[in-house]
Amino acid sequence: MTQKDFLVKIKKELCKYSNIPKGLCDYILEATKKDAQEHLLPVILKEKERKVVFERTDNLFKRACNITKSSPLKLLKGLDFHSKDTSLGRIDAVFAELRTIIYLNGLNLYDITPLQAKQNEKCADFIATGGSDRYVIEVFCKISQSLPQTADELKKDLEANKIIIDHSTYEDDLFQYFINISKVKKIQLDNTSKKHKCNKKIMVMVLNDLNILGLLTYYECLEILEKISTELDWGNNYYFGIVTGVTTLGIDIVEDVIYPGIR
Repeated sequence: MTQKDFLVKIKKELCKYSNIPKGLCDYILEATKKDAQEHLLPVILKEKERKVVFERTDNLFKRACNITKSSPLKLLKGLDFHSKDTSLGRIDAVFAELRTIIYLNGLNLYDITPLQAKQNEKCADFIATGGSDRYVIEVFCKISQSLPQTADELKKDLEANKIIIDHSTYEDDLFQYFINISKVKKIQLDNTSKKHKCNKKIMVMVLNDLNILGLLTYYECLEILEKISTELDWGNNYYFGIVTGVTTLGIDIVEDVIYPGIR
């Protein structure tokens, strides 16, 4: 099958999923055409895996759209997504934000609104409401350092010890990664908070690193977040979260975590 025939086949398959917006369809076709180095391509190239990914993507958009009361196209635009941008990690960022919408809804927050950054101006990703409080939310994604295999291939490699995880350091590495990114992101979180008159701030890491997913328990995540809160010492109005849930590749992980708890 030529690349042109393959792209036509992918396009026909994508048309079956009403909740996957055209912009994302265009991105998938563009990334496939360019052989971009991003995490979905290894599974898109395999028909069985591709079907699972498309079904999960369709469901993810459907859930996020129901929560935000938005159409898939409008929501994708609100997430500052550009179909021509096929740089590594861009698609992970979109899925991270969609999963964060579901995460925030699970925390009983509502009126969850994506924020589009203006030219030459950085801002946080969402604002939301909870009771009498207004929240601003900044999201970042922790992805694998190298391109993963499919979920089944990854599991086999883990079982065969082809992937070696340093259990003595991965919690510390995750802690330090969260700390470093949070320090960089704090200023845009604070600036957005002032602009939208928010009194609560949440820093969320979406954990999509297949090298460590499944190794952390809920309580280990909670301990890491407590350490992060103590280390940063930003005050009582800052919250820190880890989103895991179900990855696009279909690996089920522990439930999502936040510290301190939102009442």
